[in-house]
Parts: sequence; C-alpha cells; structure tokens
Amino acid sequence: MSISYKTWVEISKSALKNNVNAVRKLLKPETKLMAVVKSNAYGHGPATAGLFLKYGADWLGVDNIDEAIELRRAGIKKPILILGYTPPERINKGRIYDLRFTIYDEGIFNKLTANKPESYKLHLKIDTGMSRQGVPVNDLPKFVKKLPEGFQFEGVFSHFANADNLKDRTYPDFQMSEFDKSLGLLASKGIIPQMRHMAATTALFTMLGSHFDMVRTGIALYGLWASPDFAGKFKKAGIKPVLSWKTRVVQMKKIKKGTPVGYGITERVKKDTKIGILPVGYYDGYNRVLSSRGEVLIDGARCRVIGRMSMNLMVVDISKSGNVKIWDEAVLIGKQGKEHVTAEELAEKSGTISYEIVSRINPLLPRIYI
Repeated sequence: MSISYKTWVEISKSALKNNVNAVRKLLKPETKLMAVVKSNAYGHGPATAGLFLKYGADWLGVDNIDEAIELRRAGIKKPILILGYTPPERINKGRIYDLRFTIYDEGIFNKLTANKPESYKLHLKIDTGMSRQGVPVNDLPKFVKKLPEGFQFEGVFSHFANADNLKDRTYPDFQMSEFDKSLGLLASKGIIPQMRHMAATTALFTMLGSHFDMVRTGIALYGLWASPDFAGKFKKAGIKPVLSWKTRVVQMKKIKKGTPVGYGITERVKKDTKIGILPVGYYDGYNRVLSSRGEVLIDGARCRVIGRMSMNLMVVDISKSGNVKIWDEAVLIGKQGKEHVTAEELAEKSGTISYEIVSRINPLLPRIYI
C-alpha cells in the first residue's frame, strides 16, 4: 500500500470473485447474472464492474445513462441495463452505445424519433406492489393497447418489496403471482420477452422460483447483508465483505480530565485521555450520527470516536491502543488484528442499512484493488 494516501478504500478482488462464485452456485446454468453496479458500485468504485464481468457476471445494471456511458467508454462490451428513468431524447442518443433502457411510460413510443421503436432494446418494468417505478398491473392492458403493432420487449421485470421477510411470505408470494399474471397477459397479446427478471439479492436466496432468465444481484456480490437475521439464515452461502475503508493517525496528544472535544462541546473526557486525530469526517462519508458512538481500529484495538465529528476530521480515544505512531493505519470498516468493524455494525449504530453506509463513501476517495 502506498503511504501517499491519508484516507482510502481497499477492494478485495479475491472476495469479489468468491461472491460471484457463491451467487452462481444458487443459479441454474442457463440463468444469467446481472451485477448491479449503480451508484459508484455501491461505493466500491466503477472498476468493480469490469471485475464482476471477469469473474462470471453476464450483465451489468446501472441507475442512469451517464453511468452506462462511462462503462462503455471504459471498454465494457457486455449488456448494460439502465434501471432508472431515461429522458426519451437521451434514449435516442444512448442507442449508439448499445444500451438497454427501462420504460413504463406508454407515451414514450411517440417520442422515440430515431428509427423504429422495435429497434430499441427496451425492458418493461411492471409495478407488482412496491409502488415505485413501473406500470401498475391493473394498467397493463391499457398500456399494451398503445404499443406499436408487433412490438416485442427484450425484457420484462419487476422488483420485490420485502423478499427478505423470513417470517411472513404473503406479500412476496402475492407479488410473484402478480408478475406471473402480467407475463400471461403479455403472452396473450403475442408479447414474449427474451428476458424475464424479478429477483434481486434477497429473492435470490429466498425465492428460487423467481430467478427466471436472470437475477439482478447487488449487495450480496459486495459481501453485505440485508439484515442481521438474513445474514444468520444464509451465512452458509459463504459471501465475504469486499470493501475495507482506512485512514491514518495524523496527530496524537494527551488531554486532561474534563477537557471538551469537538464542536458544540458535546463531550468532555471523563479522565486523562490520549487522543488520536484522523483526517476523515462526514464529507468523506463517515456518518455524523456516529459522533461519540462509532469505533475504529488502531493497533488492533477498538478506539471510540469522541466529541462531535467535523467535516474532514475526527477525534478518537487511543488510550487502549499500544505504541501508536503518526501515520499508523486506522480502520473504519474492515479487519485489523482480531477485531473487525463491519458496515452492518456502523449501520446499526446509525439507524440505517449497510447499503447506505458503503454507497455514501465519497466517490473521490481512492479505490485500491488488491
């Protein structure tokens, strides 16, 4: 590791490869695997996309056309589906990059001016009960009537709202039946998609019947879990965290009992304390809610964040650490010695989910692939 970085993210290629293999074991040989790499690959960096393909993914999923074009310009040639909304005028432009687009607006066909609508690679999204993007199932007959005669979608898909609910399968089963009903309606009108896909990470594990022609896997490929209960249930799958987040000790000092730390004097040390200053803060993506709550690893010991975190700095109690030196490594997420700070731990302390913890790490921080 170069010593020039004061804060950086490490991406384990071996863990990433392991996770692709672990997911593949859950799929039939003919089922395609889409690696979802939207939002800076959940904070892991755009180069992760190429690694997923190298290790066995078939498709990539992104949020918007700019993410897709960036991947094409990086030399990626595999199919890319834009899962979010794309303005019609940009769909016309995006055709030159051989991109797939999600649609759910019946009026879009009148706005596609270049060539014929059937020349586009479009995936119809159906809202089976999540109440987000998609054509509601009850509106599907009206939608189909407005399609150009003989039109075929490359893909049709939907998304589960709570496939991670391990106690009550009523709603996932309902959504599954709604998707089956929608496919039947489309078939009755002569619309037979090449690709049917509904399962994301949680349904990958809990609803094997929803795998269809392709699964869209995000968080599992990064070695993270939807919840502690979910992790406990499926830990035998053997996925491993891909990301570690590290910084450096840039100053040390001793302060007396009662000394205030940080903005607002929200905390005073309760005894004479040795503190370390780390060059990372909420600008870098470390949640400000973790002020006086988060813990980092220095010299193999857990060191609590004390006082209110700053934009680019935090203060930690290093009294329990050993012979700490300036520029020593501090681990924000990852392992050091026998200790391990996980994204799930930070999520629990922040009142959120691991997805948010990693995806909010500042994209400008260096990503190092090891």
